[in-house]
Amino acid sequence: MVANVDRLRRAKGLTVGELLSRAGMTKSYYQSRAGFSLPYNTNDIEALAAALGVAPEEVANPDSAPRVEMRVPAAPLAARVRRLVQSQGARESDLADHLDEIDPAAAESARALLAAATNTVVLDEEVLRLITHWADVPTEYLTDYTDDAVTDRTDAELELRDAMREAGASSIQFRALGEMSPDALRAIAHSLRSRPPAT
Repeated sequence: MVANVDRLRRAKGLTVGELLSRAGMTKSYYQSRAGFSLPYNTNDIEALAAALGVAPEEVANPDSAPRVEMRVPAAPLAARVRRLVQSQGARESDLADHLDEIDPAAAESARALLAAATNTVVLDEEVLRLITHWADVPTEYLTDYTDDAVTDRTDAELELRDAMREAGASSIQFRALGEMSPDALRAIAHSLRSRPPAT
């Protein structure tokens, strides 16, 4: 259903902000559902359907949604996927193994992207959604790489994630950071990195 809402939103030419405004949802509320922390309820489905101008059944029935294939620039997108793998303290094979458990075809697509020798590749958008879910970042970081605001915010979160791991933190839920600006996230990362080492 999360992928279905994204598909419908893009088909209507709406940004995430416009969708949330029309649906009367806050960003944190929406992200908790889009990030699978909490499920959508019937009120959410009705609000999203009204905002998208479709019947609630169309929002609630992802099985009826066609798979969306995208032609994407291979090198920049592969670099972003590698950055997400690094931010997890993982290896590319860890990501592929995770995807294999969900959908072997998705794992194969991810491997093809990372090994691509061509300028562009065609991917099922679901692969990109699965990767961003695994990495706990907004789907738009891979599906809409022209969105500078999403890129800046996500890069700042990844920088903070790296700094926290270097400082010994095992994990952090970035959705819990709320509306902190990218500059504030980078300032925290800088502060963590400039601390004297623990003795």
